[in-house]
Amino acid sequence: MTTLHLSSVQIEAMKEVANIGAGHAATALSEMLDEPIHIGIPSVEILTLAYLGERVSLRGHLVNAVHIQVLGEAPCRIVVLFEKAQALGFVSIFMGLTADTESIPVPIIESTIKEVANIIGGSYLTALTELTGIVLVGSVPSFLSGTTKNAFLELRDVPGDQEVLYVQTSFEKGGSLIWGEFILIPENKSIDALLSVFGL
Repeated sequence: MTTLHLSSVQIEAMKEVANIGAGHAATALSEMLDEPIHIGIPSVEILTLAYLGERVSLRGHLVNAVHIQVLGEAPCRIVVLFEKAQALGFVSIFMGLTADTESIPVPIIESTIKEVANIIGGSYLTALTELTGIVLVGSVPSFLSGTTKNAFLELRDVPGDQEVLYVQTSFEKGGSLIWGEFILIPENKSIDALLSVFGL
């Protein structure tokens, strides 16, 4: 893999994908819960994997991370991160709880976070497919809990100069605000394939 060196126009195209994907995620979560989920304006950056570990806002925190391998015409990987304590917020929302989240069994927490991350990841893939027509299929998600360093261990085969799409956004329901981070790591030529559809 080589550094992509995206132009400013290409970066704006990827930011548009992120904005649309965030909207799809809010809609999907709202439909699942049958209640409105509001989403904040995403913060979108293109940066290198080597810098990602220093840039993520959850650096130094315990996190729940979900990895999704994406197959199709533009293979890539997706990582969705939540601070471990805040991840319980999503679990509480999905289970209709208002207190005593510490008593939730670990397997329930893991399966719920995987489902939420799958919805978020799938929403971004839907946005990419709608805009480009390229077929993308996500794998069964895998779950990791620990530090952000541990969360990125599965990416150790990716060169440090590989550019990635890094998105921060918030989800709000009934006054509860939960932050999440979405990372798209393209495989060689994947971004080129996607951007070529935009004529870039």
